[in-house]
Amino acid sequence: MSLQAYEEKIIRQLIHQEKLLARLYATFSKQFSQYQEFWFKLSKEEQKHSKLVEKLLEAVKNEKVHFNEGKIKTYTLNAFITRLEDILIKAEAGEFSLTSALAIASDYESSLIEKNVFQHFDSLSDKIKSKLEILHSETQKHANQIRNAKKNLNNKAF
Repeated sequence: MSLQAYEEKIIRQLIHQEKLLARLYATFSKQFSQYQEFWFKLSKEEQKHSKLVEKLLEAVKNEKVHFNEGKIKTYTLNAFITRLEDILIKAEAGEFSLTSALAIASDYESSLIEKNVFQHFDSLSDKIKSKLEILHSETQKHANQIRNAKKNLNNKAF
């Protein structure tokens, strides 16, 4: 079964979303010196995720991976991406505090987990399955790291 145009669009949107998150986190790394390494590491991992999803797209095109969009719709991703682009513009203008930056990052990582974005790819290849697991577990790890950073920041406020 070959890749449908709308399915390719969804996967390309997922790639774009990961790249935007990488840019957002890189922007935050420049703005919040006490958390620079934290944001920089998240940014690098999001860049890696975008490259992995690009490889998944190629694997889907070569019919080595099956993609089932499930409930993911292009218009939903468009709204998600548009909001993220707006946030990035505001972030580049320095409009966020560390607290709000962590809240935004937490919201995005949590929504990726809730949507099980990387669970929509399926393969018989163990190598590809392990890459999918890395994407899923690193997204979960990001959400936990951001949650912990928020908690630590809140504890310092008292």
